[in-house]
Amino acid sequence: MALPPALMAGLNPVLRAIAKLIYGDLPAASYEEAVKDFKKAIELAPQRVAHHVELGRTYAALGQKDLARAEIDKGLALPNREKDDPGTKERGRETLKKL
Repeated sequence: MALPPALMAGLNPVLRAIAKLIYGDLPAASYEEAVKDFKKAIELAPQRVAHHVELGRTYAALGQKDLARAEIDKGLALPNREKDDPGTKERGRETLKKL
C-alpha cells in the first residue's frame, strides 16, 4: 500500500521514519507531485469532493492561497456523495480559516 504524495510530502522526520518502518522504503514525494496527481484525479472524477478539497489543501501548503481557496470552494459546493465527504469538507473549511 503506497502513501499518497501529499501525505508523504508533509511528514515530519519522526513520522517519516515510522512510515518507513511500516511500509519499507518511501517514494520521493513533493507537493508539486501531489498537485499533478490531484489534477488527474479531478479529470477522472470531477464530482469527488475529496479531490478538490485535497488539491486546495495542497495548494495551501505551497502558499498558493488564491488557488487553494478556489479549489476548496469547488469541493465545498459539491453535494455530499461519499461517506467521508462531511469530514473532508470540514478539513477544507479549517484550511480556509488558516489562509
